[in-house]
Amino acid sequence: MPALLSLDTSTDACSLACVMGKHTVDCHKLLPRAHNRHILAMLDEVMAGQALTAIEGIICGVGPGSFTGLRVATGVAQGLAWSLNVPVIPFCSLMSQALAARDEEEPLDVYLLSTIAAQTGQFYWRLFDCRRGAFEPVTEPCMGMSEYLVAKVSECGSQPVRIVGSAAASVLQELNASLPGETDLSPMVRPRALAALQYVLENPGRCPSLPAEHLQPLYVQTDIGWKKLAEQPRRA
Repeated sequence: MPALLSLDTSTDACSLACVMGKHTVDCHKLLPRAHNRHILAMLDEVMAGQALTAIEGIICGVGPGSFTGLRVATGVAQGLAWSLNVPVIPFCSLMSQALAARDEEEPLDVYLLSTIAAQTGQFYWRLFDCRRGAFEPVTEPCMGMSEYLVAKVSECGSQPVRIVGSAAASVLQELNASLPGETDLSPMVRPRALAALQYVLENPGRCPSLPAEHLQPLYVQTDIGWKKLAEQPRRA
């Protein structure tokens, strides 16, 4: 098993995890607007006395999410990857949040709508199919209310939908008439570094790595929500 470090600061949560051999350490804290003051101390905590030079790869939550938070995560990941000469694995923060929701209550047999609040009353979202033990993205990361979101949610039919993340309540209010099936909320779920780490370990072929200099935050604009899935670039 490779020695991997995982981090995500795309929301008000600062989340880190590290696996070395049979040992995994997870540190996850709600730290609004304070990631840069705590992330290095949390890094020491998840390393648990092990040398950073043992790390073989870094998983970085690239968003979408807080612009400031994304710069913290990508900056730390790039700095470490450059100094250690190891690759980075960009990971969608909406996906790690959906994985965290799935891991909290298995088995799930629902669609998961992962949401992250954005500025000016907007929100980021991505839909996942978690029925019958599966976990498959239905859409790419998108932003805001659109006909595309209404259409994708309507396609869930009578199947239950769980809306998770910091924008869950406002998204439910917007979508209420478009949700014919059972709906529930998990507004306190956040992207979790441990969930991304476990997914990469279980699905290495679906999580390509990059040189540190190619790591970039995932900035999603409103018009992306109008594009079809086939028209958008593939991401983990």
